Amino acid sequence: MHDTVIEELFDNAERAVTGTAASPVRWSPWVRLLHRLMWEKAAASDLPAGAGLARASFEQTHYSDAWRMTMRPGMPRDAESWRGVLRGASFPVMGREGGEVLLGEDAGHLDFRASILVDDCQVTLSTVVRIHNWRGRLYWAVVKRVHPFMARTMLRRIHRRLALAAPSAAERAQSAPVPPALQGS
Repeated sequence: MHDTVIEELFDNAERAVTGTAASPVRWSPWVRLLHRLMWEKAAASDLPAGAGLARASFEQTHYSDAWRMTMRPGMPRDAESWRGVLRGASFPVMGREGGEVLLGEDAGHLDFRASILVDDCQVTLSTVVRIHNWRGRLYWAVVKRVHPFMARTMLRRIHRRLALAAPSAAERAQSAPVPPALQGS
C-alpha cells in the first residue's frame, strides 16, 4: 500500500507539471481489495428536507428510509449522474427538481419512489413506499429485510465509481477559470 501511495504521488506531480502521466501506477489486487473494504459506508439519515419530490410522492407512506454519503472533490454535483445507483433496473424518471431526481414505479400491490438528492456536501438516496393490499404487505415483509442492505450497497458502489472517475486536483485546477483579478498578470 505504501509503494502505491508513493507512486501515485509521483504520478500526480508528473500530471501537474506535464498535464499527463506517461505510465500511471496500476493498483495490485491487494490494494484494490483494501481500497474497497476501507471505502466510506452509507449512513442512515432522515428523509432530507430538500427531497421535495420524494416527500410529495404519496399522501400516506408505509415505509421510508434514506442513506447518505459525503461528496468528495471532483464528484459530479448533478443528480442525473447518480442515476446509476439503481443500475440493473431501468425505473422511469417520475420527476426532476433542483438537485433531485425521482425514479419509481406503480404496481397493483405497491408503489415506490427512489429519490437521489445531490447537494454540495452529500448525496442522499431515499425510498418511499405505499402499500395497496395484502399482496403488497406480504411482498414488502420479505423485501424490507434486504432493502436497507441493497440500498446502502448500491449507493456505496456508485459513490466509489464516481469518486475514482473524478478528475484529480491537478486536472480540476487546469480546467478552472482564471479569476478576473489574475487575468492581467
